Amino acid sequence: MPCQFSQQNRKYLGSKAMLLDFICRSICQVVSERLEDCTFLDPFAGTGVVAAFFAGKAKEVLAGDLLYSNYVTNRAFLCTTAQNADLDKVAALLRQLNALAGEEGYLPENYGNTYFTLENARKIQAVRERIAAWQREELITDQEYCLLLTSLLYAADKVANTCGQYDSYLKNLGQPSFSDAGVHLVDGLAYGALSLHPLVLKAGGACRVFCRDANKLAEEFAVDILYLDPPYNNRQYCDNYHVLENIARWEKPPLRGKTRKFDRTGLRSRYSKKRQAPFALRELVQRARSRYLFLSYNSEGIISQEDILAILQSKGKVTVREQPHSVFGGGAGRAKRRQVVERLYCCRVT
Repeated sequence: MPCQFSQQNRKYLGSKAMLLDFICRSICQVVSERLEDCTFLDPFAGTGVVAAFFAGKAKEVLAGDLLYSNYVTNRAFLCTTAQNADLDKVAALLRQLNALAGEEGYLPENYGNTYFTLENARKIQAVRERIAAWQREELITDQEYCLLLTSLLYAADKVANTCGQYDSYLKNLGQPSFSDAGVHLVDGLAYGALSLHPLVLKAGGACRVFCRDANKLAEEFAVDILYLDPPYNNRQYCDNYHVLENIARWEKPPLRGKTRKFDRTGLRSRYSKKRQAPFALRELVQRARSRYLFLSYNSEGIISQEDILAILQSKGKVTVREQPHSVFGGGAGRAKRRQVVERLYCCRVT
């Protein structure tokens, strides 16, 4: 298998992969201590690219996310060592998984010919059941389980019939990718065959990953550097990535509606609710135990800049750095780019 999945190879809204240099360079410029003497916490880790940058550079990196699918992938990329996983064994198991025939079952019944072609849905079903069986029979370690499941999640994301998130699917399987008017009908990659690959593992040093509410993590751990990247609009991540979350959890709950969503009570974030978001941020900042606090927030965010500054200034001196960049958007099914501004609020806690 010549290909590999790197950590940023996900279609993920709000991913900081394209802003990584701006964010990490700014943090390193503000922090006056040696990075190797600092502990770093990223409680809204998402894809984990920011936490991965500091892994091996900071004394210890802690990352968290409320979604189990993000917990699994971050644990795979950040916590793999020679002591907890045999990478040659994992590569051999990936070859076995790729050779499996597709199976009928929960996933093709619910996601076949919608989020995935029927063939890929059957293959995902077979692979996920085999990984679950290996875990149940204790034939793989917990870390090897995370590596295999992460490869499946990345492979499934690659062939998903979506525009980059799963709040709905593109309803034109069998059609060309775009109409004459430029409307995105089908992701052309959806017609490709599901293929699992090894992961590119670069992170080193002491890392811990948690599946937990960000506010609780920020209160629980005293760290030197706290980096916050909360949701900034009213689109819930548990809605945007419910399919991958369902595959990761593999509890096979009943699904509802045309978009085939499971009950996501308990996974909804206050940061995606306009009335609750400022209170959630204020609670986190007031209870956080860190010497430096950094907040990434989009200029289109639902918390006003005035509120953010007031909340952060209650903890210390605040400066703001800005980086314009382009994002996809501009209408359902239309892959247009628009300019927004990423703001990094830097607070030296007093």
